Amino acid sequence: MVRYFQHFKEKLTDHLYGSIRAKLVLFFIIVAIVPLLLFGYASYKNSSAIVNQQFNKYETFATSQLEKQLVNIIDQMFVVSNDIQQYLSDPTLIVIKEEIPKTYEGFIEKKNFERFLEAHKTFNTRGIYLITSKGYFYGGSYLNTDKLFQEPFWKESENVKYGDHWIGFYQTQHYDSSKPPEQMIGLIVPIQSQYGVLKGSKLLIETKADELFSYIKFLERDVHAFVTIRNDKKKVLYRSTSDRKPLADDIVRTTNLDAYGWQVEVRVPEKLFYQSSTVIFNYTLLAIFFSILLASLLAMLFADPIAKRLRKLKDSMGRVSAGELDIQVPVKEKDEIASLTNSFNQMVQQIKELIEEISETERLKRKAELRAFHYQINPHLLFNTLNSIQWKARLANAHEVQQMIYHLTEVLHENLNFSDELIPLRKELNTIKHYLKVQEIRYGHMFQYEETVSPEAMNYLIPRLSLQPLFENIFFHAFEDGNGMIKLTVEDKADAFELSLSDNGKGMTADQASIMLQPHESNEKSRGIGVYNVDQRLKLHFGNEYGLKIVSELKKGTTIIMCWPKRSVSYDQSNSSR
Repeated sequence: MVRYFQHFKEKLTDHLYGSIRAKLVLFFIIVAIVPLLLFGYASYKNSSAIVNQQFNKYETFATSQLEKQLVNIIDQMFVVSNDIQQYLSDPTLIVIKEEIPKTYEGFIEKKNFERFLEAHKTFNTRGIYLITSKGYFYGGSYLNTDKLFQEPFWKESENVKYGDHWIGFYQTQHYDSSKPPEQMIGLIVPIQSQYGVLKGSKLLIETKADELFSYIKFLERDVHAFVTIRNDKKKVLYRSTSDRKPLADDIVRTTNLDAYGWQVEVRVPEKLFYQSSTVIFNYTLLAIFFSILLASLLAMLFADPIAKRLRKLKDSMGRVSAGELDIQVPVKEKDEIASLTNSFNQMVQQIKELIEEISETERLKRKAELRAFHYQINPHLLFNTLNSIQWKARLANAHEVQQMIYHLTEVLHENLNFSDELIPLRKELNTIKHYLKVQEIRYGHMFQYEETVSPEAMNYLIPRLSLQPLFENIFFHAFEDGNGMIKLTVEDKADAFELSLSDNGKGMTADQASIMLQPHESNEKSRGIGVYNVDQRLKLHFGNEYGLKIVSELKKGTTIIMCWPKRSVSYDQSNSSR
């Protein structure tokens, strides 16, 4: 055994002294391991202390935010409750009834009261309702009181006496909606009145608890905390779902909300609380080990310069795959890696040129498709001729003919104006007014037209000639001799507008309505650019999620619904400049 050890020692000594590479490796390891151990130990001690301190602050901050959010929500709900009860205590302000208003005065009273309730809502209020004992409610049209009365929290609130309240957490099951249930914090207060409809009624205030529960989930997920919330009667309102039992060495933070008697308890296991220190220690050891291993390999192979060049090329490829096409890797050497780098630079340049070419082609194609929907005629002769006819009618005192030609000229002026693809809604509706004047002179006062458009929508853009084909469809197909009712409504839908154009004409079947939005061969009898072309133009301008939808029924009329996004004049100018 001794002879074997001595033989191994001699071979190792010969190898070290006979190989320059072995000497460099041994020297590199010795030089690397000493500072790594020293700095690793110092780094572990300092970083562990800092991380534990930061973790404590982290947990403290999250807990305080949870408590502040809880107090703010409860404060707001009680302020709203007190204000509404004070309002209801004055019977001269409103008359509460358990029926749908049958008179205009009753409708106004109901609306005024519901506006009063709506005025107390904040950004996170789900609903404020006054619910009578028979299930009639004020505060909106989307509450299902049958489901509400079956909710456990509502049954629990039945035992609440006058002057008291119920407050707690639950998930909504009482809204007629396809959306999943929402987490709520609700306040139920019996109305302090023994007379009339208000007797036995309750005030329900629901506040979305998403942000509140995000703090709770944050503590449970990131801090590994076990959260318990109790009310003033020590009843548990919320408790984290976990199989872990409380331990004596847990780090516990308990806060009492003095104003309401609530208690928030955050319990973190000691092992998890100081888990960061163990993780840092383990990773420090791993870092030292792999650093020595990597340093040894690089010293043995002298591959560091090559690795740097390959790493730089790899990073450049990653940036190109992320969309950065202005990358050019500098080449100084003349070896195989340099040849590969030159090929990469050429490939990136070719991809950039190809993308620019495709973008330009697509832009021109889209522009050509949009232009193809317009008539290709010279308007000068037509306008000059119509103006001459108008003056002759005026000289001949043919006032009706003069007016018809005037309105027709205004309609044709907009139809043959190719300068702007998108125009303000105000301008498009003005053209429709001239078009309807022409139809009025043609048919007489046989049809009625109602227009409901908010002033804010007037300045937003819509594709030119989007409405006239729809009105033409009404006069040519829906009405007989121009007799009927037309209603146009524009509603604001957050990021988009929804226009509804309804008539009480002949209507059509669902198959016929579907065919109108399908491509068809044009012929000499086609009128205007058609409903299909309007739908296609909306999709070309704004995307396939926008366009037309047709709802119709035989002998009951037709409704065409148009949806397009909000685009201002500045948007149109910026796109034109590009």
